[in-house]
Formats: sequence, structure tokens, C-alpha cells
Amino acid sequence: MIGKEAKRITDVPCGSTIALSGIDKYLTKTGTISDCEEAHCIKDMKYSVSPVVRVSVKPRKASDLPKLIEGISKLTKSDPLV
Repeated sequence: MIGKEAKRITDVPCGSTIALSGIDKYLTKTGTISDCEEAHCIKDMKYSVSPVVRVSVKPRKASDLPKLIEGISKLTKSDPLV
């Protein structure tokens, strides 16, 4: 999907990149999704790098803390090096 709206699709060919919504409760960072019973899980890549940047963050208002926690949680799910 490139654009402002989401479209339902029935299948995705191997090697294609798509975005899925609603699965973040079930997958923490990565996963293999298939309807084929013989499918094999793709192994997670192992990274052995040190942090390049360290940043400390805090909300401007204490009432914004839940939003900050949610944002950091989404960031750690999308980037394996966070």
C-alpha cells in the first residue's frame, strides 16, 4: 500500500512486503505468517552491536506518560535494535 487508504487483499506472493493491522497483540517483534501447514518459521536475525546513541526521554506533563510508553513500545516492536 502506498497512499492514504488501506485495501483488503486475499493473498500476498512470496517476497512481497505488506503492512498488517491488529496483530501487534500477538507478535512482539517478528514472526512468520502463513496458511500453509508445511511452512517453516523464519529465524530471527541476531544482532551483536553496541548502541550508537543513548537518549533519555520524559513526558512534558505527567499526564502524557501513557502516550510516551505506548510510543516507545511501538518503536521497540518495529525496530529490533531499539
